[in-house]
Amino acid sequence: MKQLSVLPLLLAFTGLFAALPARAACEIQLSDPRIDYGEMTRGELLGRPGNALTAVELRMDEPRESEITVICDRPTPLKLMFSGPAKDADSYLFGEQGRATLTLHDVTLDDRPVTIERAGTEAAAMAFSAGQPLQFRKEGQIASGSTLRAKVTIVTWLAADATRVSERKQWQLNGSFIVSDEG
Repeated sequence: MKQLSVLPLLLAFTGLFAALPARAACEIQLSDPRIDYGEMTRGELLGRPGNALTAVELRMDEPRESEITVICDRPTPLKLMFSGPAKDADSYLFGEQGRATLTLHDVTLDDRPVTIERAGTEAAAMAFSAGQPLQFRKEGQIASGSTLRAKVTIVTWLAADATRVSERKQWQLNGSFIVSDEG
């Protein structure tokens, strides 16, 4: 008797999904999916501009930049987010104690410049924030397109105490970019 009641429920869900409009199929490409800072000593970190012996955290190196391209099979309003372990509201976990910020800028949609919007704030450049997608606007309206191109600037910091090590140590940022066509 239970099997008979499950079948109509599955058919109802199938009918619901068939009634929804088709979503755009999108692909994300990164120019540099891996950014390697190479090996460095604590002394080399302390010698970088802006880092000091008394600092609570040390910046790894100059900001790194990667290009991101989103290609969809049809024009659609896009939302883009970075999904990874959050350190705080404005940064992601880099290693166990470090942090990384990822800032999106120089965004074009179908080769036209657009602004970035998140939670009512609009700007030409905006940092990714955990759980909050970025969407794109042109002349105050949500913009639709099939090809989004932008740059992502990555800045990483390590807790100063974490740089006091006696052996080789690796730090990494794990996450992924997610695109949605839910405008």
